[in-house]
Amino acid sequence: MEDIEATIRHVSTSKPDIFFTTVSYPIKGTPYYQQIQNKLVQLKPWGQSSDRDIKIAGRHSRAYYAHADKLLRDEVQRSRLIESEVPDPVLLDQLNASIRASRNGLINTGAELEA
Repeated sequence: MEDIEATIRHVSTSKPDIFFTTVSYPIKGTPYYQQIQNKLVQLKPWGQSSDRDIKIAGRHSRAYYAHADKLLRDEVQRSRLIESEVPDPVLLDQLNASIRASRNGLINTGAELEA
């Protein structure tokens, strides 16, 4: 959660025109792969899979990361809205509700593991 909150603060403060998130995945031959290779779970036979088909034992679930992504996007949008000349109160209420839902989703999926 610390990293997610730090990312929200950073993106809200730096105000990039465009930003996106991705969940890292191991690519053979990289330091990251070397670091976690003993946690890798291959879901399909080698000849039928790619680097993205490998799961990492002990990592949060895709649902967890989906909530984190939604939270980041909504928090940044809320920050921009608050700083606008005439904030839309209805949109602000909707964003606040979505942010609460995403935070609850993170809590509820925090113990779910990928593999």
